[in-house]
Amino acid sequence: MTEIKFCGLQSKKDVDSAAATGATALGFVFANSKRQVAPEAVSGWLASVPLKEQKTVAVFVEPNHTEIQTILGSVSFDVLQFHGDESPQFLKEVKKNTGKQVLKAFRHQKGTLDLFSAFAPVADGFIVDAGTKAQKGGTGKRFDWEAVPVYVHFARRLNRPLWIAGGVSPENIRELLSFRPDGIDVSSGIETERQKDRDKMETIVKQVREDGYVVP
Repeated sequence: MTEIKFCGLQSKKDVDSAAATGATALGFVFANSKRQVAPEAVSGWLASVPLKEQKTVAVFVEPNHTEIQTILGSVSFDVLQFHGDESPQFLKEVKKNTGKQVLKAFRHQKGTLDLFSAFAPVADGFIVDAGTKAQKGGTGKRFDWEAVPVYVHFARRLNRPLWIAGGVSPENIRELLSFRPDGIDVSSGIETERQKDRDKMETIVKQVREDGYVVP
């Protein structure tokens, strides 16, 4: 089963579309980003949109513990995702303090497999993205997907699910699915003129289901 996470949701309409089209996870960005949202707004959207067992994910870049607790005071997210240079010790403390599942995102670069090993004891899953040092994610660009099979194999050796992000779109989703990642993480690829596009969401979910990688 391939999980589908629609990330960078910025309105009740976005949440409604992501939930209705069949995403398995809904992501909200709390880092400095053009897709950054306020926790109070997210709380209102989620209260008014019935979810179908979808998980909610809060995305951070190098927050402190107080910032995390403040956001969790408004929304009880299922998963916390970290996109910066957080340490394994920091994630260990987050899990102890919050009791939440934790995803750790990494840039595709030399040494990423070593980071998998370092974070495996504390992270509940990995994301590989095409981010840069300046922009941790949401670039809309893909990395060289010929590396995906290596990431998938190594993550499975560590018994950790692997999500692929960065430049995923309706046009290339089948290529990515052929590598059998555990999840796909899409943000800019489901946008038209910087707005979430329900038709693109539906297309991605349909293609994933048609390829037999997700349970309807």
